[in-house]
Amino acid sequence: MQKTPFSFDLQMFSQNFEFNNKEIIGKGFDSVVYKVINKQDRNEYALKLTSFKDLQHKFNFQQEIRLLYHLNHDHIVKFYANSLDGSCILIEYMPFGHLGKLIDQRDIRIDIRIVKSIVNQIMSAIKYLHSMNIVHGDIKPENALISRDFIIKICDFGFAIVANSPNTKLRGGSEGYTAPELLINENYDAKKCEMFSLGVLFFVLFMGYRPFLSTHPQKQDKFWNYIKNQEWDKFWKIFETKNPDIGFRNYIQKLLCADPKERYTIEEAMQDDWFKSNQYTAQQLAPHLQKLLIKQ
Repeated sequence: MQKTPFSFDLQMFSQNFEFNNKEIIGKGFDSVVYKVINKQDRNEYALKLTSFKDLQHKFNFQQEIRLLYHLNHDHIVKFYANSLDGSCILIEYMPFGHLGKLIDQRDIRIDIRIVKSIVNQIMSAIKYLHSMNIVHGDIKPENALISRDFIIKICDFGFAIVANSPNTKLRGGSEGYTAPELLINENYDAKKCEMFSLGVLFFVLFMGYRPFLSTHPQKQDKFWNYIKNQEWDKFWKIFETKNPDIGFRNYIQKLLCADPKERYTIEEAMQDDWFKSNQYTAQQLAPHLQKLLIKQ
């Protein structure tokens, strides 16, 4: 497969790739992802097709193509090609699915060293994006995939933005992962909103469930209100049976705090002494992830 992304027409694609429309490996609001096989070298890829439900979703998908074309990072899914009509993209096939599979194993408590190492890989990608003023806009377990080599890679850039000016608005997100300032339509720092989403993801991976269901003021989520009102003792009391250590609690509080000015930047989060201690390298992490996935 060519290293430089290319464009293809759908007729050419059907001549060169095996495609089974029953082999669905992922679904989104307006897209479906299929596994396809190159007829010549038998390599596997993922083909993401969109239905263009409306102009906004068409823009989102075209934005994803534009960004993926220029991105090159070990922890971002590889982009190979797009169709001439812009309705589908050919990307790296990730056979072990997304991180939600680890969360679904309710009887397994993932060791904090493993969780920190997973999150560090995601943060590495986010640091790369933020250095180019790109904000992913929808960080959650379902958008972090596991490669054949058990490397974590983020995907789905449909809500991504280029934040070249202050207070650039995000275009979406997932409820329960969105920062509170985004929902009340204030001027906000999109990168700090991303850090909030990372905090929720970290919490979910270690604890096994979300810290709250929504930060929307109309929902009046009790758990979120504890955080918003800085009643952290009441918040952590709810989760005391899980017995999260003080390092984890302090770190989460620097990511999920309601005031974005007090929230970690990506650089601060990665340099936190508790977080960066006792981590696995990507190569060391791989056999641990393999064991967890085999237990499914």
